[in-house]
Amino acid sequence: MSRSHSDVGGYRGRRTVTDILRLIAIVLAVAVVLVVAGLFFLQQYIVYTDEGPKLQLPSLFQREEGPDGSVSVPEPGSLSIIEDEPSGSQSEPDQGQAEASGLALQLSVSEVVNGTAAARLEEAGADTLILEVKDQLGRLSWYSGQAIAQWSGVNGQQAAGDALKAWNQGDVYTVARVHCFQDDMVPYYNNNLALRWAGYDWNWRDDLGLRWTSPALGEVRAYNAALCGELAAMGFDEIVLEECYFPIQGGLENIRRGESYEPSRFTAHLEDFLTQARQAVEPYGAKISLRVGQDTLTGAESASGMTVQLLERYAYRVWTGPEGYEALTGELSDRGVKIVSQAETDSSVFQAVIPDQTSPTPIV
Repeated sequence: MSRSHSDVGGYRGRRTVTDILRLIAIVLAVAVVLVVAGLFFLQQYIVYTDEGPKLQLPSLFQREEGPDGSVSVPEPGSLSIIEDEPSGSQSEPDQGQAEASGLALQLSVSEVVNGTAAARLEEAGADTLILEVKDQLGRLSWYSGQAIAQWSGVNGQQAAGDALKAWNQGDVYTVARVHCFQDDMVPYYNNNLALRWAGYDWNWRDDLGLRWTSPALGEVRAYNAALCGELAAMGFDEIVLEECYFPIQGGLENIRRGESYEPSRFTAHLEDFLTQARQAVEPYGAKISLRVGQDTLTGAESASGMTVQLLERYAYRVWTGPEGYEALTGELSDRGVKIVSQAETDSSVFQAVIPDQTSPTPIV
């Protein structure tokens, strides 16, 4: 006898072991995903202490116990949301804060080479070493890779450069003095880079009888900026640029006007050079400082192209004599270095002992 379909329910069959294992696998997989997701979320709140890792949840999820052991939670109105500033609002990194006091002593490069510099600094109680690495004649204390240095014969010995680099790997803060545009040798070998005498076919000379390269010429600016970059790569902490301006002494009226000497463009040329110099040293963490006189700081001279505004913007420190130091005002008063020929006792200012030097003998 046959059965009607209404008498028998649908046959679903038995669950096999495979079905059960598949279900367990699915449950475990979901659990693993949830655990991993939880770990990713909580890892930002894991802190490592001397007692081992601990979970430190944000204040929203933390319970605060009062003195009586009661538990409270933050009021909704007391919560605040801190949004990250957009990257475009970040300020430019500064050059760091200059030391307000200290004693710097100038020694010769030969004292670094022969190993006596450290003892000399200790004897004087100085914490900073000053080295003149480009003199007023344009001669270098190291071997530069710049073409101008090579064809003008101003390069120093490679061994001296190696000794300077080794010294700069130590702990002593070391400053390189660089005479920029007062340069007697480069114009001797290439008149096109020199300030020229008006009406005559020879190089102009200042009151010391020294030639000058023209800061108005891009090749001159690039050369001196590249030298700064080489010094920074050698490990110098600070580079003091001297004669980083157009000449202010001598027969200025005798300088030939034109592309290499146009007073209305002086400050713009200097700003371009300082921008290049800063860019050249920045990868190495070196600082660019400037040496100027009292008249520049007070505005009593207008022939150099250097301004207080340029000093404020580009100088890590301003190196100047005692009279100039007294003339420092405003922002620059915190960045002054007082240049003296002999250390002053009980001084609270940063002093740089640079001996008085005789005028170099120009090449004929």
